[in-house]
Amino acid sequence: MSRENPFTRRAYMKAATATAGLATIAGCTGGDGGGGGSGDAPWYEQELAEVPAAPDGALYEPGEEDTTGETINHLTWTGYDASNVQDPFRNQFNCDTQLDLFTSNPKAFNRLESGEWQQFDQATFDMAWLPNLAEAGLIRPMDYEEWKPYTFDKYIDMFTKEEDYAFAFLNEDDYSFDLDGTMYGAPQRFGWASFVVNKDTVSESDYSSYDAAWMDEYDVGVYDLFFWGVQIIMLREGIEPYKEHTDEEIEQVRQATFDLFDNAKTLLPDFASMNQAMKSGEIDIGFISGSWINGTLRRGGGLNFQAHVPEEGGVIWVETTCMLKGDHPTVSDNYLAYMQQGETAKNLMWPTSGGTNVVPHQTAIDELNDEQREVLRVDEVPDIVDNSVFYTGIPDLDKFEPIWREAKSRI
Repeated sequence: MSRENPFTRRAYMKAATATAGLATIAGCTGGDGGGGGSGDAPWYEQELAEVPAAPDGALYEPGEEDTTGETINHLTWTGYDASNVQDPFRNQFNCDTQLDLFTSNPKAFNRLESGEWQQFDQATFDMAWLPNLAEAGLIRPMDYEEWKPYTFDKYIDMFTKEEDYAFAFLNEDDYSFDLDGTMYGAPQRFGWASFVVNKDTVSESDYSSYDAAWMDEYDVGVYDLFFWGVQIIMLREGIEPYKEHTDEEIEQVRQATFDLFDNAKTLLPDFASMNQAMKSGEIDIGFISGSWINGTLRRGGGLNFQAHVPEEGGVIWVETTCMLKGDHPTVSDNYLAYMQQGETAKNLMWPTSGGTNVVPHQTAIDELNDEQREVLRVDEVPDIVDNSVFYTGIPDLDKFEPIWREAKSRI
């Protein structure tokens, strides 16, 4: 099937009738999640067909219709490419997986929108990008009831519909998050953005607030990561990040940003530089940081380094895997199911290479040993989430980038 279908998801659904369209789009439930009834082409040969899932755990084993020697192409983050995460699937399904790693949601979205979606089968974005991906017609809907045993039934309570986790479901009228909407992705890994402190050199009474990064008593390094940094500055200033902002709020963020950079000792270009600066004692505080950065230090024995969430709160991100439009290998649904298995999820928390982060899978968390729980701060996660906001997108983000750019010149 051609990969140049001009329809967006919205246009496609409007063109289909409520019943006939559903039968055409979702009418395939073969042993590999494809294979169709009534002679319809399987989902993986259709442009925007809803992705079903085979029942009774059938996706965990290669089916008779699966083609060996295929390649799954996955656009995602570091850690997913680790050998202990990928090799078991490659061996069991006699296929290959190619992972293209990115570090910026906006840049990855622009790549797909410009036509690179044709190079990938699945993509893992922070959940706030699901509305953009769906509205652009880049990702497929998924059958929630059929995928639930492979996904949401495995999650800790806070990631279930019963606890109002809505960030995998979209209202297709306006692509807003909607608990009763259509499933567009499966949560895979999560964490938080805040700041990192060396608890041996920073007073606990000080790092109870982000104000510690503005204090001249400490050596502060600013990670040049505008996107997350501006959100944390807003939280420190008591400003809601996920709305249109007034001129007064923008000016408040401007002054706070300038004050932060004026107080900083160094500007750090990447998280490796930040971790090295923390480890060497060059800086006491890293702004910003998060579990995805800090986990590497802690796993190396530096438990005094903590991506702390102070009284103003942190920002929760949830990496969510989506199925892209266009044709897929026959084992694409098997791969998504495999990535959701408990053992795979545990390996993703503790990969042979890449970042160290928690996953929402209860069975994986239950299998961690005491050292892993301490490094990942698993027992603190409920309090961290309760004291944080879920990242859902800043509608006027472009207004703040010039502020950050100007502030950098002050160091």
